Amino acid sequence: MRTLCWRRVALLSALLAGAAAGASPGLGLLAPVTPPPENWEAREFLRDTIFAPIHDAAARGRLMIPQSTGAATVSFQPDAQSGALFLVFANPQGKGYPLDGAGTFIIKRSLKDGGFVQAKVFVQDGPGSYIRLFPKGDRTVMDIYLFGQPFQTGIALPLAFDRLLTAPFSRIMDASSSSVDWGLVLPPLPGAADERISGMVKALRARLPGLRDMDDGAMDKDGRMVFIATGAQAGKGGFNCSGFAKWVVDGLYAPLTGSTTDIEFLKSRTSMKAHAWSARYEEELDPYFGLDWSRGLARSIALARTGVMPADEDIDVRDDDRVPYIRDVGYPVPQLQYLLYFLARRNPGVLYIGSVNAPSEQASSEGTPTLRQHHHLVVLFPYFDAQGVFRVVVMERNVETSLDSLNRRYGKEFVHLVHVDTDGEFILPKID
Repeated sequence: MRTLCWRRVALLSALLAGAAAGASPGLGLLAPVTPPPENWEAREFLRDTIFAPIHDAAARGRLMIPQSTGAATVSFQPDAQSGALFLVFANPQGKGYPLDGAGTFIIKRSLKDGGFVQAKVFVQDGPGSYIRLFPKGDRTVMDIYLFGQPFQTGIALPLAFDRLLTAPFSRIMDASSSSVDWGLVLPPLPGAADERISGMVKALRARLPGLRDMDDGAMDKDGRMVFIATGAQAGKGGFNCSGFAKWVVDGLYAPLTGSTTDIEFLKSRTSMKAHAWSARYEEELDPYFGLDWSRGLARSIALARTGVMPADEDIDVRDDDRVPYIRDVGYPVPQLQYLLYFLARRNPGVLYIGSVNAPSEQASSEGTPTLRQHHHLVVLFPYFDAQGVFRVVVMERNVETSLDSLNRRYGKEFVHLVHVDTDGEFILPKID
């Protein structure tokens, strides 16, 4: 029995590696994936505890349960809270046994009557990526969440809930293979494109401490530090958020052309949407500056590489498959991680410039359409690290922040994305 189960895991891994490319139209060739670490042996070992009367199950102490050769030791911990008993089977990671580590299997029972409520299995590291299993008669219903967002819900499995409590994760995958694209749910093995993004992040981190901050500051096409609005030289100068995003892209652009991007080209108001009511505000407030600047950066490097001027739709991220896109507005900031995960799966080795935007208070009045102000730029680096963990590095205005930080500051706003392929040399311009 044990040998058969492990062979099933290996077989599913091979099938996922070979079949993922054709499983999701529009997502391109997906990298091979691997299931989360198994701990079915530990759950089988404690079968009597899992199905014991509730008070007996709650009285079971913590255990470290060795598995067969080559499999990791599993930590078992019962935890009673909020009217329920949680039976936690956690896999090792580093020096600990994280509750939200890939493969952690948590069984929830009611303290009132001992009935099974659900089981939760983390499919990737982190609190937001998991499946939930619910008993429904002689079958099971499954929901899948990725990065806090519902990926697929209400999936019927032709297996009884209690049978899955001690089964390998591979059995869940097998039972749902016709309705779930596990090649998307599970993390891929990292590739050369991920390593390229990781290398760019490392190079940027080394330079961040030496950057200077300055309102309206950027580097012009001749490498001088200037004010964006006037082009006047700014002495030692520094970067604002727009200037910093430009400097990052110049690390790809300059090796191609021998110069940095042209500020005047980036300032072109290609995104003006003037109406009779809004023309004055667009002139006075320049609300689309961040959108124009981000598109200008993506357009500049695409033009340098191909000799063809791309249209907005060629450089914008207009991905309605997972998160609905709003033209010239983009996506809700809280859904960035979820969106970037699928973008990184489809097109590894791509960075994104985000233009954060919100309704403009100055130009909004009763009875008129809402004018949005694109007021801040961020640079986003999504990739899978050497362990296959999905990372999103956020850099903005000379510092590294995080998606959590963006959510705290702009959680009710939107961010418009343009994509920049990172193929080629990356050499950050020197700053005198």
